[in-house]
Amino acid sequence: MRRPLMIDKLSRTLNRRKQFVISRTVSTVTRFESGPVGKFLLHRWTQMLIDALVAMLALVFSYLLRFDGWPPPAYYRSMLLMLPFMALGRVAANYSLGIYQRIWRYASINDAVRLFASGSIVSALLLLFRVPFVGISLTLSLPLGVLLMDYFLVSLGMLSIRILRRLTYESARKMSRREPSERHRVMLVGAGDAGIMTVKEVFRRPDLGIEICGFVDDDPKKLQSIIQGVRVLGGIAQLNGLIRAREISHVIISMASASRKTIRGILDLCEAAGVSVKIIPGLYEILGDHVTVSDIRPVEIEDLLGRDSIDLNSWFAATEDVYAGKRILVTGAGGSIGRELCRQLVALNPAAILLLDKDENSIFEAEQELKGVVARRGVELQPIICDLRTERRLEQIFEKFGPHVVFHAAAHKHVPLMEQNPCEAVLNNVIGTATLLEVCSRYHTQQCVMVSTDKAVNPTSVMGATKRVSELLFQSQAAKYNGAYQYSCVRFGNVLGSRGSVVPRFREQIKRGGPITITHPDMVRYFMTIPEAAQLIIQAGALGRNGEIFLLDMGEPVKVVDLARDMIRLSGLKLGEDIEIVFTGVRPGEKMKEQLLIAEEGAQSTQYKKIFVAPSLKYDLAQLEFRVRMLGNAANEGDEGAIYEIFAEMNIGFQSDFQRAGESMTVAL
Repeated sequence: MRRPLMIDKLSRTLNRRKQFVISRTVSTVTRFESGPVGKFLLHRWTQMLIDALVAMLALVFSYLLRFDGWPPPAYYRSMLLMLPFMALGRVAANYSLGIYQRIWRYASINDAVRLFASGSIVSALLLLFRVPFVGISLTLSLPLGVLLMDYFLVSLGMLSIRILRRLTYESARKMSRREPSERHRVMLVGAGDAGIMTVKEVFRRPDLGIEICGFVDDDPKKLQSIIQGVRVLGGIAQLNGLIRAREISHVIISMASASRKTIRGILDLCEAAGVSVKIIPGLYEILGDHVTVSDIRPVEIEDLLGRDSIDLNSWFAATEDVYAGKRILVTGAGGSIGRELCRQLVALNPAAILLLDKDENSIFEAEQELKGVVARRGVELQPIICDLRTERRLEQIFEKFGPHVVFHAAAHKHVPLMEQNPCEAVLNNVIGTATLLEVCSRYHTQQCVMVSTDKAVNPTSVMGATKRVSELLFQSQAAKYNGAYQYSCVRFGNVLGSRGSVVPRFREQIKRGGPITITHPDMVRYFMTIPEAAQLIIQAGALGRNGEIFLLDMGEPVKVVDLARDMIRLSGLKLGEDIEIVFTGVRPGEKMKEQLLIAEEGAQSTQYKKIFVAPSLKYDLAQLEFRVRMLGNAANEGDEGAIYEIFAEMNIGFQSDFQRAGESMTVAL
């Protein structure tokens, strides 16, 4: 027994010595970089001096190689004369291409391209000078061999120094991270760009404790190929067998745009094999600077129920020109949709984003969240506290900031709560919208987009009725200006993870140990993710011209009870054993199944396959203005009965019994 004990003791001693050497090395590198010598070497002027030295050495070595030793006296003199000019020219070319604004420890392929481009500029000028001065001046007519060798030597020399700096920096960082005692054997599903990014991230972070054992990918061209040192072992159908054969403990889905069907299939295979599954962020999250690729996370319900990704290239092409350089006002910017709208709009390079909400805490949180993103883009961020019903305050905001575009996302949205507070629903959703449109008209706002809901179609709730009337107000405004200004609405279903929605509610109930409460076993809803909703709103808004209502393709409807079962499964619990589902009964104003379209609207396709458009319907605008005033008066007087009667008389498909408004609200979804 003594020998194993001695080996174990020796191993622990070597590990301690290794950690000691690592810590001392990292400490030395850190002190060096923060000390006067390190700061001097990392200064921009010092970098220019190093590049100048490389330029001169490259020229000298080019002559030595060209003449197979020291050059003849005439060429030697011309070389000495050219040295300072060559150094100055190389540094000036680098400066003009912005190379000295780049940090050496993050040197990349892009830096290499710029360095070779910079070298090409000086070498091309020397080649042009050579033509008229051949036989006249040795100094201005460098030999072709010298020119060619100098170009490659100087470019490679400058690049090598930067790569050396990056390698020393990354080595120090790796050494500073302690490798965990236990490493997880991991299989990556997806050998595309996202998979390559994941491999690089894992290799850069040994502290993650991940050992990548192979790729799985359905592309037959990649089978058995080696990508970033990792072999593609087979297709997704073979995943179960590979997990057992390779003793895999974790699977990571490394496909940024994987379809929901694919994710669900992978989840089923891994569940059968008894291994945990994680996923990298999707394209929506990466685009919005919401997360980095290193944030590998568990599979969540949004990955299974959100629709498949849109084409981001077409999204940029359709929207960047529309919003770039504009001042954009987002109402309800503190809410889930409003905040995500702001985050996605930053990527389109507007001049300014104005965050408007009446809730100061929400605006504060939104501003803090967006500060880092806008700083990198140079976009102005202006938080504004304002209630849309206060017309004079709105006028002051429009007069001061002059927004070109308005996204109207502010609204009360909770169906049962608005059934109990119909006056507030009318004042906020209808009168607030009417006031906003009046001010937009007065200050000639170029473009207005309202975020609507499927609950506006043949509404059975006060909230749905207020949103339908708001849609009509937008269409009325569009008709008034006949295309001179752009007004449109975007209508979609439930958004996964938004405040007060079903998913956060279910998560909280699962956290408490249940039960999960659902109103009815046959309740059906359409779902989409918050980032996706925001991107499609922005894209549809770019299409709007004359009061159209845009409908987003919500995919197939999902039973709420199936959603609950999936969430229980993803939480690692078992339905019936660990947690129960309880049905509480349909709430006032609630539909069993939502609609996205009124039959007579007649949706048509647009150039984007996931966005449809319904043209503006004819409506008596004089009657609309009269009814809106009546609604405002009834709400201000607290006359709930009058509100229900007015909605019923407006011919908006409202079907509700006033008696339901007095019923107590059952447990929310």
